Amino acid sequence: MFWIKKEQLNADVKHNLWLTIREFNKTLKKESKSIQLKLIARYAASVLIIISLSSILYLSFFNQGDEYIFSEANIKGNTENTMLTLANGQKIEVKKEQSNITVLKNEGVVIDETLHDYESVASSSNKELPLNELVIPFGKKAELVLSDGTKVWLNAGTRFAFPQEFIGKKRKVFLDGEGYFEVAKNAKKPFIVSSRNMNVEVLGTKFNMSSYSSDDLCETVLLEGSVNVWNDNKFLKDKVQMMPNQKATFNTLEKEIKVVAEPDAQNYIAWVEGLYKFKNENLEQVLTKIGRYYNMSFFYDSDKIKSALPISGKLDLQDSFEEVMLTLSKVAQIEYKIEGQNVIIN
Repeated sequence: MFWIKKEQLNADVKHNLWLTIREFNKTLKKESKSIQLKLIARYAASVLIIISLSSILYLSFFNQGDEYIFSEANIKGNTENTMLTLANGQKIEVKKEQSNITVLKNEGVVIDETLHDYESVASSSNKELPLNELVIPFGKKAELVLSDGTKVWLNAGTRFAFPQEFIGKKRKVFLDGEGYFEVAKNAKKPFIVSSRNMNVEVLGTKFNMSSYSSDDLCETVLLEGSVNVWNDNKFLKDKVQMMPNQKATFNTLEKEIKVVAEPDAQNYIAWVEGLYKFKNENLEQVLTKIGRYYNMSFFYDSDKIKSALPISGKLDLQDSFEEVMLTLSKVAQIEYKIEGQNVIIN
């Protein structure tokens, strides 16, 4: 027979034993928390590295360099007038269908023979001046002479940012829309047109650039001289040289600059004279350009329009919209109905 002798623990022993157990539990919890925190820290570090690498790759692939942010978010229709916003915040409304603007270095701007003076914006010799902005609504155009003598024609639905005076080692402007440029020669100071998807660098030449932020396709057509074109994407930043009668295109889907021969280069600046010449263009692109010029909206079955055969022709943009649509309907073999500012293609 076995038995256990039961003895009572005194109060001091019980208290010391309780303290020992409590300290052990505290130590165990601390070690457990430490292990958890280390694991969390490791996971967090891994996630942070992944996010950082993803951000670097994203910015490298989609980086747009020093893309200019226009103060006017949207282009408005022909119920609005052309608006010039000077670097000091002064706004000048231009009411003509096609305005003529000359930029003076120290005096302001001349708009349709009227001088608009303003206080210059202070700038150090090492910094570029703040930019003026010109916004051309749908249905209107503008002709601009910059302070260096460069001439710029801006098409409907275009935003253009430029300095009052070019300082520093380059002459840089920003375009969202379409412009024809006759650049004043200056071998020591290249002229750069920067847009969302393509940059053009020249010393003195003639070229047309169409780069609407709403379009997937950006085009530059060279008529005279030579230019370098590139995209600010870091993987595609190598400059491509163009020669006269060549066209450079950049597609936002393919993300690649392609340069091809363009024997009909003059067609791309016909809009300056109020003509629209097109050769083997898809109907959707033709409708987009006409819509901008006349400030009209087209509604159609996208699949049917995209599957239509390319068309060629010439439209006189001095004619009324009704006359232009009548001519286009014969060329493209389409039926349509005009309802106010809207056109429904059947």
